[in-house]
Amino acid sequence: MIDSIKPSEWKRFLWAAVACFIIYAGVEIYPMISSMISGELNMKVIEKSTAENRAAAFAEKETGIKVKSAKAVHQTDKIFYGYLSKNKLLETYSDKFDQSFPTDTYQVDLKFTNGNYGHVYVHMQSEKIVAWNLKVSGEELTEADKTKDIIAFLTAQSFSGIDFNNSQINSAGEWQGKASEKYSIEEAKLALTVDAISLNGRTVITKYKPAFVAPDDYISYVKNQDKIAGYLTGFGYFLMSFVLFVLAIIYAVLYRRFTSFKYGVILTIVYFITYLIMNLNVLDGIRASLGENEIAGQATMITAIFTVLLTIPMAASIYFSIVAGDALWKAQGRSLWPRFGQKGYGDYVWRSVGLAYLFAIILFAVQAVIFIGLKLSIGTWDTTDVTQSPYNIGILWLMPVLAWAAAISEEAVFRFFGIGLFRKWFKNTFAAALLPTLFWALGHVTYPFYPSSTRLIELIIIGLAFSFIFVRYGFITAMFTHAIFNSIAVGLSLLTIGQAPNIISAIFFSVLPVIIAFVLKYFSHKKEKKPPVTTAPPHLEQL
Repeated sequence: MIDSIKPSEWKRFLWAAVACFIIYAGVEIYPMISSMISGELNMKVIEKSTAENRAAAFAEKETGIKVKSAKAVHQTDKIFYGYLSKNKLLETYSDKFDQSFPTDTYQVDLKFTNGNYGHVYVHMQSEKIVAWNLKVSGEELTEADKTKDIIAFLTAQSFSGIDFNNSQINSAGEWQGKASEKYSIEEAKLALTVDAISLNGRTVITKYKPAFVAPDDYISYVKNQDKIAGYLTGFGYFLMSFVLFVLAIIYAVLYRRFTSFKYGVILTIVYFITYLIMNLNVLDGIRASLGENEIAGQATMITAIFTVLLTIPMAASIYFSIVAGDALWKAQGRSLWPRFGQKGYGDYVWRSVGLAYLFAIILFAVQAVIFIGLKLSIGTWDTTDVTQSPYNIGILWLMPVLAWAAAISEEAVFRFFGIGLFRKWFKNTFAAALLPTLFWALGHVTYPFYPSSTRLIELIIIGLAFSFIFVRYGFITAMFTHAIFNSIAVGLSLLTIGQAPNIISAIFFSVLPVIIAFVLKYFSHKKEKKPPVTTAPPHLEQL
């Protein structure tokens, strides 16, 4: 029964969870620990303040102009990193080129006291200045003088292998050159863009941007995949989420006799707070995604304001999904969300959280096996994304908050309301689960995995597993499972980064569901007055 999970229900999944933990530990945890011990996974990253000071000192020394402000964000070469990942060249590249041409850097945005600005790129481990683009005013050099001074600069940088015969001054007045085969990895070649001006009677190298360029066919493929993913997300996720929002309002009104508009208020408030924290905490990622845009700071601020405003209708969507979902399920003879105060509620929540941890362990192993299968079958590979980088999180130890924002919103909209709605329409639980699961999965296809179908396939499988948990054990169990799954995943990232606040946060958010369940159980035993809500057993066609 949904409203009263049997005391021994956990035994049905215990050995499956044990086996899955062994699988996951062998596939994911052990390799990660081995890499950390061996030093292959070097997570000793300098502080942003160190990068800012280093960049400011460098810019002042080069230009003689005082720096007014410096702001560091994590920057990455998403396309080239993906090329290395796809062709299993990451370790080779790290050993050979990373010290001088890292794929990941701190991009430090500078403002000078005279109104000029610039960007300096700092190695995230060694503090080395690896590139820069200083937009300062000065006198233009002739092409001959510029070429001579730039070649002298590059020679001093030990670029003896540069093919100077293949260089040119482009339409922007910048010197461009290509490296010899010495500076190549597979089909990716090193290209350089350099510029110089005369400032106070001396030549200043204002721009030095070395970058490995992936082959044209790979770049074209990735851009095409990103375009497809954008269309799928726009139509399949955002449009359908809006449609579900409108339908939730309609069904909340039509079926109001089966529910109460008091339901969902607390969860909506929790979602509103966690979603705000999550989005305002990733503003550096948005800034980094804008690259060297002069108005990146202003654009990020506008995005922050828009995010705050957008949170209101999104919270409304969660609220009406909860109300309408509760009404739809009760109208169909099911009660998938027992309420505080009902007899047996505390025990139900406590048993739900126990099952949720077992389900989360199973899902970790399933996810790992899916990715292995996709790598072997369709050649799946991943890359980096500054919008999801932990180094672009404002307060890193708050990163696990996103686990609860996602768990509440996605389980409320796509499981509680979505499955309830389509089950009423189709009279079949599996068919009802498939459509909202597809919409939910399409919201993740823009993640940095290729082909773009990777996460679609993975999350349809994972989503159907969540659907089974929801239909069989109720909304609370599904939400706990989702929150635990996400919290542990984020927590593992925090553990690899280290530092006491991150480690404490990882542990706290991983056990937070137990604390919540215990508190609810404790107070529920004092207030149990209403008789338990009985439900009809799942039909044969249910998951």
